[in-house]
Amino acid sequence: MTKKIALLLFLGLSMSCTKNDDKPSENHAYLDQLLGRYELRAAYLENPIDLNGDGIAGTDLFQEIEYCNMSKHLESYDCTIIKRNIQEIAFDIPYSNNFNNYQEYSNCLRDKDVGRQINIDSQNESVTLVPNEFEENFMLTYQAKLIDFTWENRIVYLTLEKEFYTPNGEWATVILHMEYEWVSSAT
Repeated sequence: MTKKIALLLFLGLSMSCTKNDDKPSENHAYLDQLLGRYELRAAYLENPIDLNGDGIAGTDLFQEIEYCNMSKHLESYDCTIIKRNIQEIAFDIPYSNNFNNYQEYSNCLRDKDVGRQINIDSQNESVTLVPNEFEENFMLTYQAKLIDFTWENRIVYLTLEKEFYTPNGEWATVILHMEYEWVSSAT
């Protein structure tokens, strides 16, 4: 009887040790490339529109933007990818300024920091968005819907469906491409 108990105890201990050995380790080289702070390097529209009221439609948002007082310039837009207790990407997006309770809009742009949960699989070197209705609805309040997110060679590529208020007093729905380039591992 004691031999059976000793055998069962030995098997139980050996099985519990092997379970820890099966857990794959993190791919630190991939995470070192992915995690950190990024800065906006390009923001362009699929189809040209005139946002700044100069009468010339363009696709380069850096050329078309008109800033509101105290709004962040596109050159200062950033993006951060973190993996701590949560896995998240946070990034700045432009939106048309409104005058709060009056629901009046202007064609100058403000910035908003938004976040999305992501799933980082360092073993397969992939990062994907986690569907989250709350985060998606929050972005819609700033006339934005994230259509696509990819990461490659330290560049975050975002594609958004956006609405901008034009100088003509109309809303224009556009596809906005934003490219953020890695600048630092500090978050």
